[in-house]
Amino acid sequence: MVFQIKTKAEIFKIPNFGGIPNIYFADYLGTQQDTPSPITGSWFRIEKGPPSTPPKYDYDEVGVVIEGKITFKDATEQTAIVKAEDTFFFPRGSTITFSTDSYGVAWKCGARLQSKL
Repeated sequence: MVFQIKTKAEIFKIPNFGGIPNIYFADYLGTQQDTPSPITGSWFRIEKGPPSTPPKYDYDEVGVVIEGKITFKDATEQTAIVKAEDTFFFPRGSTITFSTDSYGVAWKCGARLQSKL
């Protein structure tokens, strides 16, 4: 398989996620077939609106905020505001609530297969 490339323009094509009005998420690069060590990169954008709590992570995930600010809160109520150039890690088993006062864009990589768009 050859390598995969996507331009920054792809960030503007992120679809709405799960009917949540202020969350946009899409897998863009990654492992597409079963393998012992998959990895998938995803764009994530959040706009001001209600906090969102996706399902519990069943994989490890690491990311970097590209623009704006995103607030993360875990199940223990630990809260952090991450901004452009900050990195983050969510261990498998985490439940994270996402919110923002304005907007935030992140690139995230998870140890999972790429979902079909």
